[in-house]
Amino acid sequence: MVLQTKFGGISRAFKSKNYRYYWIGGATSILGFWLSKLALGLLTWQLTHSPLWLGIIGFSATFPAAFFAPFAGAIADRYGLRKVAMFALAASAINAFILGIFTYRDEMTIELLAVLVLIQGITLAFDLPSRQALVHHTVPRDDLSSAIALNTTTFHLGAFVGPGLFAVLNPFFGISFAFFFNSFTFLVFGVALAAMKLEPRLPRDHEGPSIFSEMSDGIRYTFNHLGIFSVLAIIAASHILIRPYIDLLPAFSDVVFRAGENGFAMLAGASGFGSLVGGIWLAIRGRNEGLTRILCIGILGSSVIIFLFASTNNYLLGLLCMSALGFALITMAVASQSLIQNAVDPTKRARVISLSTGMAVGFPAVGALVLGGFGDVFGVQTPVLVAALLCLIYSIRASRHLLRQTNSLEPSTN
Repeated sequence: MVLQTKFGGISRAFKSKNYRYYWIGGATSILGFWLSKLALGLLTWQLTHSPLWLGIIGFSATFPAAFFAPFAGAIADRYGLRKVAMFALAASAINAFILGIFTYRDEMTIELLAVLVLIQGITLAFDLPSRQALVHHTVPRDDLSSAIALNTTTFHLGAFVGPGLFAVLNPFFGISFAFFFNSFTFLVFGVALAAMKLEPRLPRDHEGPSIFSEMSDGIRYTFNHLGIFSVLAIIAASHILIRPYIDLLPAFSDVVFRAGENGFAMLAGASGFGSLVGGIWLAIRGRNEGLTRILCIGILGSSVIIFLFASTNNYLLGLLCMSALGFALITMAVASQSLIQNAVDPTKRARVISLSTGMAVGFPAVGALVLGGFGDVFGVQTPVLVAALLCLIYSIRASRHLLRQTNSLEPSTN
């Protein structure tokens, strides 16, 4: 009883066997994701030493998730969240294995890497919305905020553990190991999803509205719901202008801080550590009240922090900024996901979440491409400074509008 009180929402979420399966599979997959992401950044830098190519690879890895998101959400709502997720995971596992083979045989070129990463991004477009929407079916509604916070915390725990593990394993096994391991973790998550015992899906009329009609319906619903639209509008700025920092870290570590590969891993690890602390706090907090204000503070704070990070060449200060940025970004991620999940019409859940997750993984790709391109011309610091300033200016106005929607996003708020 004392343990349950102390850990609040975390203990309640783990009472569900389905959520335990989901979390174990997701945690394993997340570790593979972070090892692969670090390997992609390092491999790209080794092949090109170009901030522009870092942006191109980052764009190829995630932008398809934004492009295909509405279609993927409609597919998941119609044919079943788990079924679509498992097919996408299988395709991702095969692609990651091929990536590992070419890297291991030293036959990888930057053009081939871009193609394989683009394919991975397309499979991600179908995986993420289904995976995120499944959380709602693993815990009671009252525990949904804690479950989302715990998932997001686990993702960023991977950002903390992954760089350290990568720094230890890479000198012995090489970059290809990260891709092979990522392939294996996709399969583990698929097995975990298969083990979950979910309520039977209600039959859908496949002769009713077409997929594209349902897709359009989901988009209209999202734009007409003032609360959900306000959340997406404010986090869009962070996705485009702040979050691309992770794709540019190899350049910051090498050119700005002169810290090399290990410095890159430590910067990524510092960001993961801040995320871990923030995520655990929100998971234990375990309630929806106040999340709108937390979201606003998070985006304003992250704008200031990334501006400071890009202004310095002091490595220690850079590490501190990364920790603070990780904390700010995870509060935004948890708050936005929780608010949307609680406000959305259940019949449109996957379609709305597909737009949210598509933005979360696709918009940073656009930002990485643009900032990487300008980084080739002006150096890596100046574009990030400008992006941080633009985000701060926009967020001040957007926060005022979002706070006016608090009652529609936090139903229990009086």
